[in-house]
Amino acid sequence: MQFFNHILVIEDDLDAAESLSDVLSIEGFEVTIVASVHEALEVLGKKRFGLILTDRRLPDGLIEDRVQDLLAASAKTPVIVVTGYSDLQAAIKAFRQGISDYVIKPIIPEDLIQTVRRILDRRVLKQELVKEHAFAERLQSTAEAIILVLDFNGQVVHFNRFLTELTGWRQDDLIGENWFEKCIFADDLDRLSQIFETTARLESSRGVTNRIRCKNGEAREFRWSNSKLNDDEGCPQFVLSIGIDVSDLAEATQRAVRAERLAAIGETVAALAHESRNAIQRIKAASEVLAMDTRNDSDSEEELSAIQRAASDLATLLESVRAFAAPIHTKLERVDLEYIWQRAWNDLESKWRIRDAKLIEIASTCEHEVEVDVCRMEQVFRNLFTNALEATDGCVRIEMDCSYDERQVHVGIKDNGPGLTEEQANHMFEPFYTTKPTGTGLGMPICQRIIEAHGGTIMAESFETGTKVSICVPRAKTASLMGLPEVSLA
Repeated sequence: MQFFNHILVIEDDLDAAESLSDVLSIEGFEVTIVASVHEALEVLGKKRFGLILTDRRLPDGLIEDRVQDLLAASAKTPVIVVTGYSDLQAAIKAFRQGISDYVIKPIIPEDLIQTVRRILDRRVLKQELVKEHAFAERLQSTAEAIILVLDFNGQVVHFNRFLTELTGWRQDDLIGENWFEKCIFADDLDRLSQIFETTARLESSRGVTNRIRCKNGEAREFRWSNSKLNDDEGCPQFVLSIGIDVSDLAEATQRAVRAERLAAIGETVAALAHESRNAIQRIKAASEVLAMDTRNDSDSEEELSAIQRAASDLATLLESVRAFAAPIHTKLERVDLEYIWQRAWNDLESKWRIRDAKLIEIASTCEHEVEVDVCRMEQVFRNLFTNALEATDGCVRIEMDCSYDERQVHVGIKDNGPGLTEEQANHMFEPFYTTKPTGTGLGMPICQRIIEAHGGTIMAESFETGTKVSICVPRAKTASLMGLPEVSLA
C-alpha cells in the first residue's frame, strides 16, 4: 500500500519542520508539512497517510486534547508525538488518548527513523492480518462445506454459516454444546465417538460418512475430513472437521440400487406370475369342486377353507409384488386434491362405519388443485387411511392439514395412534418391511413410488400420540402444461 510511505508532519516551527522532512526524505518517505491540527484535518480529508508525526504544542492546542480528532479523521492512522523531557507526563496522557509512540527532543535521526519503521512495520503486519482474517471469513461464508471445530471433549467451539443454512442450527443452539449428543443419531454414536477419539490421539481421518440431525429432526448425510488443530501456544486442543453434503448423492445411490433391485424383482415376478396365476386358478377350481363334495364334512370344509385362503393370499402377494416392481405410468388430470382424499375415505366406509372414526379436515385457505393421476393418488390416501384405522384402537381421529406455496401443495395426514418406534420410522419405506402378521410390507414403498412419480416427496414422523405423514406434490406439472407425453418412471 503506497500511502504507507506518506508521512504527515504537524509542526508550526518552520525550521523544525524542514529538519524533520529532511531526515524522513533521506529514508525514502514522502512528507507533507502543515502548521496546525486544523490544517491537518483538511489534508486528511483529501489524502491518506501511513503515519502522523506531530509536535505536542501547536497553535490550536495541545495534541492530547486534539488527538481524537486526528484519529477520527485519519481512520486511526498511527500518531507519534514529539515532546520534551518535561512533558513526559503529558505524553503518557496522550498514550491513553490513543497515540502510538513519542520521540524525545532533541531528535536523534536514527531513533526517529527506527521508531517510524517499527510502527509502520507493525501497521503493515496488522493490515495483512486483517486481510487474512477477511479472506478466511469470506472463505468460510462462501464455501459450500461445513467447517466445524470441536474441542477434545466434543463441545462445539466454532462453525460456519453453511452449517446453519443446511441444518437450521444457529450459534446459540450449538456453541458450548456436545456435538455428538446434539446432532448425531444414536445408531452412529459409538462409531463416530471412536473415530473422534482416534483423530484426537493421532492426526487425521478422512472419508467418514454419517448423518447429522437437523434442528427440525430431519437427517442429512455428510462426508467428513478431520484433523487436529493447535491452540495459540501450539498445543493440540481442537479437531477441525470439514463436511461435504452428500445427501443428494446418497439418495441417488439408494434410488439406483432400488431401481436395480426392482428391475430384478420385475423380471422374476413377470416370469413367476404367469405360471403362478395359472397354478392358483387350478387350485381355486379344484377347491370349488371339492367344496361340493364335502358340504357335510365340517373337518374337510375347514381344511378346504384354509387352502382357499392360502391361495387367495398368494394371489394378493403376487399382485402386490407385481404392482411394486412394475413401472408407474401416470395419467395426469387437473383435480382438487381434497376431492381425492374424500373419495378415498368414502371407499373405506365399511372399515370405519362401525367404529368411532372421524376424518377431520382442518380449515385452511389452501388451493388444493393439482395435476396428478387420480387413481394413483387415491391409492396413496386409501393406504394411509387404512394404516391409521388398523393402527389405532378405540376412537380414530385422522387430521388432514393442507398448505401450499408457489410450487407445491403440502398435505399432512396425522392419526391418534401409538406412533412409530425408531426402527419402524427408519424402515417405513423399505420394501417388505412390515409389523403386521399378514402384511406384505409394500404399501408404503408403493405410496412413495407413486408420490415420487409425480415429482413429489413423502415422509413420516412420529409423536407421543400418533404418526404424521407429510406429502408434497407440485401444483402444476410443466410437462402437462406444455402438451408433452405422460410421465413414465420405473
